[in-house]
Amino acid sequence: MNSLQKILLIHHHIKPKQLHGAQESAQQYGIELEPLLLNDFLLNPKKQLNGRHHLVSLLESADLSLLLNQAHRYHFSIGLLPAHKSSIVCRLFNIPTQIEKALPLAISPNKAIDLDLLLCNDEAVLLSVMVGYVPFFNFRQQYYERQSLLRRLIHLIKNAASLTRLKPFDLSIATEKRDQIKTAVTGVLIIENDIEAFAANLVNETISSQDNKLSAMLVAPCSTVDYLFFLLDCFYYKNRTAARLPKAVSYIKTRELTLSTSKKLDYWIDGRPCKAETLFFKCIPDSIKIIVGEQFKFVHDTHEAEKETLKINNLPQNEVRLQRLRKKVPFFSVAQEDDFKDLFLMLKENAQLSGPFLVLMVLSSMLATFGLFLNSAPVVIGAMILAPLMAPIVSLSMAILRNDRKLFNNAIWVFLIGLIAAIAVSALTTLILPYEKITEEIHARLQPSLLDLGVAIVSGMAAAYAHAKENILKSLPGVAIAVALVPPLCVIGIGLAWHDWVIVSGAGLLFLTNFAGIAMTGALTFLFLGFSTVIRINWGLGFSLLLIALVSIPLYDSLMTDINHGRITSAVGSQTYMVNGKTIQLDDVRVISAGDTLCLSAVLGSSENISSQDVEVLRIDIEKLLDQPVKIEVTLKIISSAYNHP
Repeated sequence: MNSLQKILLIHHHIKPKQLHGAQESAQQYGIELEPLLLNDFLLNPKKQLNGRHHLVSLLESADLSLLLNQAHRYHFSIGLLPAHKSSIVCRLFNIPTQIEKALPLAISPNKAIDLDLLLCNDEAVLLSVMVGYVPFFNFRQQYYERQSLLRRLIHLIKNAASLTRLKPFDLSIATEKRDQIKTAVTGVLIIENDIEAFAANLVNETISSQDNKLSAMLVAPCSTVDYLFFLLDCFYYKNRTAARLPKAVSYIKTRELTLSTSKKLDYWIDGRPCKAETLFFKCIPDSIKIIVGEQFKFVHDTHEAEKETLKINNLPQNEVRLQRLRKKVPFFSVAQEDDFKDLFLMLKENAQLSGPFLVLMVLSSMLATFGLFLNSAPVVIGAMILAPLMAPIVSLSMAILRNDRKLFNNAIWVFLIGLIAAIAVSALTTLILPYEKITEEIHARLQPSLLDLGVAIVSGMAAAYAHAKENILKSLPGVAIAVALVPPLCVIGIGLAWHDWVIVSGAGLLFLTNFAGIAMTGALTFLFLGFSTVIRINWGLGFSLLLIALVSIPLYDSLMTDINHGRITSAVGSQTYMVNGKTIQLDDVRVISAGDTLCLSAVLGSSENISSQDVEVLRIDIEKLLDQPVKIEVTLKIISSAYNHP
């Protein structure tokens, strides 16, 4: 009987059943696996090897990295077996997930290939090194480590809670070919073999275990919101390559990297916690031999880039920004003075009363009034585009946010002048015109609801964003059309001229809704874009919120009324009625008033003559349908049907 070739099987408390299965499979290939605990091997690797140059590993990632140190030192190759079916080692090196299938490859030392070894303070790195705290970056590793759903949920909650506590630390960075760069980051991720890491595709660079380089991603968000967008980018580019780096990330690809701080840093090598003031990373090319799957060879191309890659424009190096970040990462970005200098000049100009402003207000008000009387939507839309009233409200939003009294006073003054001009012009125009009919365009502005508040809120966001971004300011006319500031003012003027306080109150509520929505959400949008800090939120913003809360009460009531009216008209209009043997269809059903007795109007269609008695029977049928008293006004429409004479 031929003796079996003996190969060490390094493991970490393997299950007897699993060990027995591996040994039985190995015997089929003339191999005897000698099990040895990792800790026993590390005590005296040279003695345990006893001249052998190949061993088999049945370890998870954190333990395998300890073995790589010895592989580099004693020059032996490693064959890999999966510790379990979800082993991260299988994914990293593309080996089969079943021991029986992975064994033939693991015991073939001639199939081992040379790989780079990444050292962090002379410790081998298998997956990656995380420096500082980068929330959510260890989620995929938890998945591959088969953590329970409950533990992953706990990690999720802890990571989410920590987003508000992101705190940068000062960091000096030096590469093989670049002197020190002083900056501040919230975390650093060094990638070696884990090229499918959470954010690896964001760098738009080829990352390989055979490129003689390490890859470092430095995370330095300007705000918590920036970090959230960075996480969204990570998810979005999970299976694709980003065209450019998110602004929260910088990237370095080099052979050597030194990270140093004035106090000890928390860092994790393949999940193992460590501490040090200085971290020295070095990539040693072709220094270890590991047996890998064919797919690994395809993905990790053998190539060497001579040049370093430094994409560090996103790193904070400005002293003002560094000083601000040393305190705490703000929830919203804080714009620098250069970022909003032009915007503030524009907003100050918008808050100045000028001849062109008054001329445009008069012309737009006259145009809107004519359009309302003509019942012409295109004419009213033209007035919306022409009206300059949006500009001082946006200036007012910034003044409210930054507690700028001078800008506030100027903006509110210009706004009030424009408001008075619009109402006065429309009232005078109405008195001149011999016209006293409430058109559909006028009626449409008498019953605002919460939907109108929604339009105002979105329009306020769009207006503030358009002012902050010069390249999209040309889209502001579209915002003006959406929110319609001047037409409600003109309807107020018409109501005053007619002494109709129902018209005045309805249009006034719509205008207040639009004004409050734009002012508040404009301020919040500027806050979101970093033009102030949360600390500067003041009474002005509180007043806007209070105003919105107050107008929301009648708006909600109006919305519920509209919904109720819609149900009534749908129920009545969807029926075909049989009255005294005649078929009747109701079209264009409308609710005129809804009190103790519901008043409806409708177009009554029938192919037969309809009498007043028929209408009365129809009214009774509708009362039964709705279970409430009903009055109905009908317009008759005779439907003729073609037929052939015999």
